[in-house]
Amino acid sequence: MTDVYHEVMRAIWDHNLHFGLWTSEEDESSNRIAAERMTALHIDRLGARHGWRVLDLGRRVGTSAFRLAEASHADIVSVSPSADHVARANTRAEALFVDEQVRFVHADPHAMPFPDDTFDAAWAVETLPHLGDRVSVLREFARVVKRSGVVVVSDFVQRRPVAPGVMDDLQPILSTYAIDEVPTFAGYPKLLAAAGLQVVELLDLSNETRKTVPRMQIGARTHYDALIAAHGEEARQYLDQILSPLAIQPSLGYLLAVARV
Repeated sequence: MTDVYHEVMRAIWDHNLHFGLWTSEEDESSNRIAAERMTALHIDRLGARHGWRVLDLGRRVGTSAFRLAEASHADIVSVSPSADHVARANTRAEALFVDEQVRFVHADPHAMPFPDDTFDAAWAVETLPHLGDRVSVLREFARVVKRSGVVVVSDFVQRRPVAPGVMDDLQPILSTYAIDEVPTFAGYPKLLAAAGLQVVELLDLSNETRKTVPRMQIGARTHYDALIAAHGEEARQYLDQILSPLAIQPSLGYLLAVARV
């Protein structure tokens, strides 16, 4: 089965579907370099190393999990709610000869099939916005990660509260990209605390990621006709929403949180 979202985003952005990080307005790094830089920042904040067992909460084919395994030499167990994505990611792990180090499991992120205190650390790279109740998922992180273990998450947030009318206008875009709600930056410590996690660091990376959506829009315009010809109306839906003027919303931003259990 073709994952139309993946095909669209790979064409208009890169194989690494995560947001990019640019060091300044003058930084004209490619999408790929910027996305890899963002992944590297997550890896740095997690601090995993050889001998650790790390829980990765993923949604696609495991790019972040593979990067983490390569950089840290830790053992990675990646959970996804999509059986199709898990099957493809495990096939990819075998092809890369890392299937003994990186394993993908089909499971509900709100009720993970692991005993308490199983992992040394956990992360969710831009996954939480797409899974509904964030606190429910983060409570599972707090349960399965050992005491004092590290949890790293990145999320899309309201840098300042967005007017209700604007949020209503944004709903078609958010729904198309499977985002139920957008928490506030200021409220994130309470969200983590409600899950039993203690904040170590909150980074506002909104400025550093600001080029991501405009770059995606350039890619969408460039590949619009070809993607619709290949994938039909589902591709058009993704492309039209990313091309909406509302997709660039200054009040929305990007947060990276480091916490401990």
